[in-house]
Amino acid sequence: MNILIIGGTGFIGKEVIKQLVVEEVSLTLLVRNKAKAAALTELASSKIQLVTGDLTQPNLGLNEMDKKKVLKSQAILHCGGPMDITLSEELAKTAFLEGSKRVMDLAEEIHQHTGLQRLVHIVGYMSPINDNDNSWKNMDVFRDEHPDLIDAPPYEKMKFLADIYIRQEVKKNKIPLTVINPPTVIGDDQTGSTEQLGGLGLFIKIIRNGFLPVIPGGKNYRLPLINNNILAQFIVETIISDSKGNETYTFVPDKKSDRNIATLMSLISESMNIKTPRVTVPHWLLTFIMSFGGSKLTGVPKASLNFLTNESFNNQSVKENFEPELVSKMPASNIPQTIADIDFRQTFTDQNIMPYERKSINGITYYHLKGSDKPIILFHGLFSDGTDLFNLGLELNKQTNKAIFIVDLPGFGRSPFIKNPNILTPYIEMIQSIKELVPQGSSFIGHSFGAALLIEAFSRKILLDTDKIILLQPPVNKTIKEPYNWLSKIILKNTSYKQLAKYFNQNGLLVASDVVSDNYLKRVMESIESPRILNTTLQLNKELKKIALNNKMNDSFHVIWGTEDKSYTFKTVNSQISTLPQGHYFPISNPKETAEIIIEMLNNK
Repeated sequence: MNILIIGGTGFIGKEVIKQLVVEEVSLTLLVRNKAKAAALTELASSKIQLVTGDLTQPNLGLNEMDKKKVLKSQAILHCGGPMDITLSEELAKTAFLEGSKRVMDLAEEIHQHTGLQRLVHIVGYMSPINDNDNSWKNMDVFRDEHPDLIDAPPYEKMKFLADIYIRQEVKKNKIPLTVINPPTVIGDDQTGSTEQLGGLGLFIKIIRNGFLPVIPGGKNYRLPLINNNILAQFIVETIISDSKGNETYTFVPDKKSDRNIATLMSLISESMNIKTPRVTVPHWLLTFIMSFGGSKLTGVPKASLNFLTNESFNNQSVKENFEPELVSKMPASNIPQTIADIDFRQTFTDQNIMPYERKSINGITYYHLKGSDKPIILFHGLFSDGTDLFNLGLELNKQTNKAIFIVDLPGFGRSPFIKNPNILTPYIEMIQSIKELVPQGSSFIGHSFGAALLIEAFSRKILLDTDKIILLQPPVNKTIKEPYNWLSKIILKNTSYKQLAKYFNQNGLLVASDVVSDNYLKRVMESIESPRILNTTLQLNKELKKIALNNKMNDSFHVIWGTEDKSYTFKTVNSQISTLPQGHYFPISNPKETAEIIIEMLNNK
């Protein structure tokens, strides 16, 4: 089957393509920029071809050569258009309603040329349009108002009018149609990676900025969510099925099997390490507040509240036509990692992880570089995350060819905070999980707080004498007194880049003022904007003072010490110590020199 995909570079489209390429299909992707979409062809170059086009252009902007390729299609998946609920009516009309006319003009031509086996259109779960044509059969979508769409925001109105238009046209031309109405789509159920921030991301934005200290709507309301890879599985099965009829699938779980908004708010709050709201505010009141100044104050559109619903949805056709195991996966899982990923994306400007592969273990994110032999596992410190150790990992991988694992500690990077009466327990359990994942004889390397965790794990007999342990600037013998936590939080949230750089320099945290150090400090400044990262940092810093690290040091530990650090001193209890004339964060500022010493230590063991 040759499938034309419109919207293949989008959040949903990319996952569908990833799953489709393992089937016996050929894919033609309509994209605006071939260069930007080239990475998609790497999934299966023999099965994927790109054509240049645009929903807003006449004839979809196809040239003659690309048009010939497109006319060979036997099925169409239309999931194109921007995910932007703030679109004006004019822009939304161009992208969705007029775009659907251009798609159907092409679909009708393909149908006359080869005979379309199926057209699949992705719409949205709040659509009031269904297979009953009484309300839309004779409607002129370019002139008439549908009674159910009169007060709808432009984004939703035009998407739903496009749905009507496509239904009308396929009925005239006898083209089999499947309309898919997904709820809010979040990251996959493995890593939670969520590129599309217009859905749940808007909700997280309100919460992390402190503008939603209440439960909106109450327990009768919910925000239905579905994992991207699960939705893609439904779509793929729909496309390759041999069904000839028309169908509308709404992938919203039954109310009784879905989490309500109070439960979701609790999950978000715990993952973000903030207080869980207890007071409920009616949905109508929040809508009123957002209409009269609230939206302007928060910077979040009133339409974002439309994702919340107290309705039940008809999903009977889903239950009848898909396997029960897949149907049971409609309610999204792995929400904490999704929340952490969204918060990370809203916090940091730089999100590139290449050439690392992102993975997950027990809800904790880690990054992996392939290599032979027994791997090296790196744990970061406070005021940093796994990505800050990427350059060190690359150097170690290049010079040893060993596999590299770099962990985002809970509450940092892309890992959610994990609430526990004993704050250190999730971190120690994380080390236990990693140890069970890697072979015996792997190397565990921790920087600063990460080193403290390795010391603690060793004292609890999770790491043993047979494990290779290297500590980078372990936080022992603190020499500088710090202000109380609440004051530290105020200082951090109001500090400037210049003040932060001065503090790091005066206390020997960073010595050099170069591009690497500058980029790192900018990331520290960005991280302060995340309540998840800031609160976790302050709590762990307080907990660090309670850990008697000096009494837990062991002769088997190898230590690398930055001699310019003025915050800590180190009195060696063994000869297995190497020094660098650098500050506390030398693994970040001087990855090459750090890697060379680590390799020497590994070779001497």
